[in-house]
Amino acid sequence: MSTEISKPVSCPRCGEAVETRMWPGVNAEVNPNLREQVLQETLFNWTCPACGYVAQMAYPCLYHDKGRKFMIYLIPNGGKTELDAVDVDHAFPQIGYVQKRVVSSLAELKEKILVFEAGLDDRAVELVKLALASVVEKKDGQKPQEGYFSFADEEKNRIGFVFFFPGKPEAVLKTTRLDAYRRSQEIVEELHPDQKGFAAVDPELAQELLDTYREED
Repeated sequence: MSTEISKPVSCPRCGEAVETRMWPGVNAEVNPNLREQVLQETLFNWTCPACGYVAQMAYPCLYHDKGRKFMIYLIPNGGKTELDAVDVDHAFPQIGYVQKRVVSSLAELKEKILVFEAGLDDRAVELVKLALASVVEKKDGQKPQEGYFSFADEEKNRIGFVFFFPGKPEAVLKTTRLDAYRRSQEIVEELHPDQKGFAAVDPELAQELLDTYREED
């Protein structure tokens, strides 16, 4: 079951205290409507009824999909270090079989959901994203500022990512062969056994894996 709380939030513009509904725990199976709001990027939207100020209010949230066996802990502007003091798998052996990730932004939360729902290994996805971003930079002459997984199509043998460039508000979709993902999966399975507890699987990890692979090659 999802966890709902209500607490007052002061408007940054007018100072009005607004009683605000929050979801520190989201169960995707029990409340699919909350899943949809996360993917539509509306769950964390906040509007001040007094002055109309609109903001995206991120707060710690544990997203759980029991059927697909994954949990994602959103810690805005934080990261895995805040969870290091807790041996999650030892303290809660009943979730030892679940893939657990920690993210620091709403965009990363959405991306992880899409990756796991597609049945993909997020470590391999990050490697493909890193490689494709390098290709895009060489071809277009501009380094992507951010990139996120978009889709995987087995029938068409394509995997796609959206990239954002400095000074350009619109995302650009770039794709490559799904074979690149399969090769990346072989690499991560060889170099990086999946971690216990809530792990950060991000571009920094992908770069570390790529560097290690090049050293050993």
